[in-house]
Amino acid sequence: MKFKHITLIINLISHFFLFAEAAQTDIGDNLKNGSPAKPLTNSDNRYSRWTGIGLLNMPKGTCTAALIDTRDSGWTNTAPAYVITAGHCVLAEYGTSKLNHKFNANVTFNYFQDTVSNHKTYKVRTAIWTSMLGTDLAVLELEKPLSALLQDQIMPLKISPTPPFFSHDVLNVGAPGTFTTKTLRLSACTQEVSRTISGIPPAFPGGLVNECKDLDYGSSGSPMVDRRTNQITSIVSERHYGFSPAFLSSCFINGIFSNGTATCDLQQINVNVDFESLFLRTKFRPEIDYLGNETMPTWNFSFNIDTPYYRYKAVRDALNCEKPENYSAAISATNGHINDSVGPETRMHVLCIIGVRSKEQKLTTLLLKNTFTHAAHLAEPAPEPAFGHTKNFTSMQWEGAYPDFSSHFFYSTSIDSTPCADVRDERYKKAAEFELLPPDSPLKVCSYASNESDLQPSATRFDLVTPH
Repeated sequence: MKFKHITLIINLISHFFLFAEAAQTDIGDNLKNGSPAKPLTNSDNRYSRWTGIGLLNMPKGTCTAALIDTRDSGWTNTAPAYVITAGHCVLAEYGTSKLNHKFNANVTFNYFQDTVSNHKTYKVRTAIWTSMLGTDLAVLELEKPLSALLQDQIMPLKISPTPPFFSHDVLNVGAPGTFTTKTLRLSACTQEVSRTISGIPPAFPGGLVNECKDLDYGSSGSPMVDRRTNQITSIVSERHYGFSPAFLSSCFINGIFSNGTATCDLQQINVNVDFESLFLRTKFRPEIDYLGNETMPTWNFSFNIDTPYYRYKAVRDALNCEKPENYSAAISATNGHINDSVGPETRMHVLCIIGVRSKEQKLTTLLLKNTFTHAAHLAEPAPEPAFGHTKNFTSMQWEGAYPDFSSHFFYSTSIDSTPCADVRDERYKKAAEFELLPPDSPLKVCSYASNESDLQPSATRFDLVTPH
């Protein structure tokens, strides 16, 4: 009996210490997700783990950058110091990636409001790699070696070796420039794994979405860190969007950025796209002729790329751009133009374009990290109106379209061979809950639907109404 009691007590003590250890692994001081950003002080060395997150000072503004830990078994004291930030902080040219890009900037570390005298500023030697091509990331090399920063007690952060696969709790540590007090700020939230980050114009694969508070101007380039391991899981691109830098871990050998190897193949590529293709061809709608036949739109996408050849494919999820299957054969890049049809599946479609140096160049997973991506949305079909007929009038209303669509627009005209007008036509008016139509002549009713929370309206449709 005594033995059982002793065993029980030992088990309880063991579980207590395991629980206490687990509780202590939260480096966010139990800050609740969604709380306002907390200014950080470090006179008591409480946040020394983040001395390596700093203010990136550039001639045209500020971002945040993080010193990365590149130490391995072959690391030496002469190995350079590298920081990671957002690519657009260095070169905001969509479709461009560069190697060894000249970049006039410096980074201020130990950036806490109560230790201004201990701020440490280091000049950037070069942007060793910067990209707005398939991702929004940049790696900068500082003029001093990592050993010098370690001697100054600036602590680097490890990059998570794998991208996140599931929703997880994170901390953002950054230097937003919208506050009067200039310091690092800490916020906490859940980071969700997204299929594709699709804005206008980027459609980058492997995006991560967060709802951390107070991310604003200056937060670009700040790290999202796992609140238990302190490893960098993503770099903030624009407020609530970020991208995993996990693939960059294999680009460092003996503490040195080593490109063009069996584990790292980052290219310098420039894709120039005309304004119309980039900004105006992002929302497509099928065309309906006067017989009711549906015609799918085409990409009609024109571009220039600085490689002799390119290959392409269209996918539903930008992550598939990084898979070698189903790419076209190599095509001469003299006049880049893709005019395949889009659809018939609705919603997001992504165009993947990869530059190749020869017709025989193989598409490896590493090479496909340099893929240009462009997204467009194909509209949903327009909901069908319900018509009611009496001796005196014809009624029209929409049923069951909410929540996909909350508003409906229409106009009526005589029955002729003219297709319904584009949604921008001024004849369209917003439909009331119950509309009455003239009962004395045949009509063609053109309509479409929209949702205030989604800028993409539906396709148009027409219905023929004859008097009863």
